[in-house]
Amino acid sequence: MPPTPLAPARRPGPVVLALVTALVSLAACSPGDGGPADAQSSAPPARAADVEGTVAGTGDAARLVDASDAYYEGMGLLSAGAVVVGDDGTALTPGDLTDGDAVEVWTDACAESYPVQCEVVAVRVAG
Repeated sequence: MPPTPLAPARRPGPVVLALVTALVSLAACSPGDGGPADAQSSAPPARAADVEGTVAGTGDAARLVDASDAYYEGMGLLSAGAVVVGDDGTALTPGDLTDGDAVEVWTDACAESYPVQCEVVAVRVAG
């Protein structure tokens, strides 16, 4: 019997492509590793703060000084989506950060620069 020719490969249809695109988009948006997607919660991550220090400046210009780790000295304290809370856990606004406040800070990825530029996940104003 002579060999039969192979059928031409079929391309995925538009429905299959739409499903794959939707699944990839949903997977990219799912939180769970303590990264920036988790910053949308109203509390700091359930781990020790990355650094402690003092606020210099106010509001959007707030930066960290007297840092417990010199690596973070001068870092800006407010990233998009950062959670700001009081010592008792009450939600605060970035405008509530005032010069001289003692803070604990949680970060994610940092860009190597001076001062370091980190994705700030949460800031807690210490009592």
